[in-house]
Amino acid sequence: MVDENKIQKNQVTDHQILSFALGIFLLITVTWFTGLPPSEIVLLVLFVFIIPLLLYCGLKRILNPLPLWLFPLFAIVVIDLIYTGILSGNNLYNNELLLFALILLLSTCAVIGPYPVFEKRIRIKNSWIVLSSAAFIGSALFIMTTLGEIYVGRPWPAFSSSLPLTGWIFDGLTNLLHAQGVVYAYYSPVYRTLWASGFYLEILVIAIVFYAVLARRFPGDINPGPR
Repeated sequence: MVDENKIQKNQVTDHQILSFALGIFLLITVTWFTGLPPSEIVLLVLFVFIIPLLLYCGLKRILNPLPLWLFPLFAIVVIDLIYTGILSGNNLYNNELLLFALILLLSTCAVIGPYPVFEKRIRIKNSWIVLSSAAFIGSALFIMTTLGEIYVGRPWPAFSSSLPLTGWIFDGLTNLLHAQGVVYAYYSPVYRTLWASGFYLEILVIAIVFYAVLARRFPGDINPGPR
């Protein structure tokens, strides 16, 4: 009887988290995404609901357990692509769809990276629910803090304007080194690199806190013994 109650409680928990994530996702879609082209909306849905679980499960079949350095390494590669623009024939910032995909991929790396540490500590065994919820938070943060601004031909804004958790660190270092002219210059590779790094760290911190809250609220049995 106890086992049936636990199973039912897990199912209710999964349903509640999914409903919460989908409800906020629809709300943000109505209020914020109306200006996005359909291609970017499709990418957003893929990187929230499909790609995180596919990457996690696919790599877990090859490397089990997943090494903690794997997704930070992927993030470094993505940041390098953003810095060099090697995937774009022209200016990377003129290729909005590619940049959008790279930023979402960077967010996915930050979301999946710490999950293996918390997976067994969270009673929710449906990884799709947990990863999709965390991916949604990262994507929503990116959309709400970066869209709607046009800086063509003008200096880039302070990092803290789009990175509320980590931007002040890079702004402080820039001011301390008196490197504003180099860092904030339009299309500065230094700015792109620091912004992508700060974005990754910001989503990573949010994901760790999110998983820690779930582990505290819905603790799982790491080493279940005989009952």
